[in-house]
Amino acid sequence: MNITEYLDYRKYLKDFYLQKKEANPDYSYRLFMKKGGLSSPSHLKMIMDGERNLTSNTIPKYIKALGLTNKTEIEFFENLVHYSQAKNQETKLDYFNRLLEQKRKKGLSPLELEQYDFLSTWYHVVVYVLIDLPGFKNDLDWLALKLKKKVSKRHIQNALENLKKLSLIEDDPIKGLRQTQGALSTPDADMKSQAIYEYHKSMITLANHSLDEDLVSEREFNGVTFPIDKDKLPLLKEKIREFRKEINELTSNMESAKDVYQLNIQLFPLTKDLQ
Repeated sequence: MNITEYLDYRKYLKDFYLQKKEANPDYSYRLFMKKGGLSSPSHLKMIMDGERNLTSNTIPKYIKALGLTNKTEIEFFENLVHYSQAKNQETKLDYFNRLLEQKRKKGLSPLELEQYDFLSTWYHVVVYVLIDLPGFKNDLDWLALKLKKKVSKRHIQNALENLKKLSLIEDDPIKGLRQTQGALSTPDADMKSQAIYEYHKSMITLANHSLDEDLVSEREFNGVTFPIDKDKLPLLKEKIREFRKEINELTSNMESAKDVYQLNIQLFPLTKDLQ
């Protein structure tokens, strides 16, 4: 059982316990806790069920109970715990990137990592869309200019290589490259969640830049502040999704498209419920 294949330490603990139990029917929570030097036999069960969290005091004891002696595995488990228990998104992302870096070093799940890069890095998506436009040129200088020189040619080349590895694009004798419309399988839920967070964060940053850099005639920024009954929030979300789908269908049928735009529909609370 390889710990570096996990992104949830509670799931790892459950699998570890079940594996031990299958190999030895007499294995118990008490035996696990005894090996780690902990007195409460119910502690492991409560941790696995999410009823309690590991602390700086109990993490080393769990490492001992798990029999982890390799420095890399110990560090991975510690990061895994901190990632799972992080209380804010920035801290969670910091530990997630540490886990991802360890995965890269181990050479594990390359397809999963490429999926993460595609979902989290805004220009991967833009390059993918550009390839389908009539005026596309398979030229790094052209792509760099098209992306307003916000992305280096090295990063663009990496994006193209990732898109090929994901079977989303392929060589074309006429255009140089073309979309394959290959299906992108959904990566691990945690990985996808962090990727989407990164994607939206970068798009919000690009929107801020657009306010300073783009002509008013080339952009549309608008907003409305309104009161709402939170019970109606699901309905409002559905209306936004329907609008996004309508815009997507409309633009997908434009034969003379030359540029790529981003539509951000941002709905978020400005007040706190004090009840």
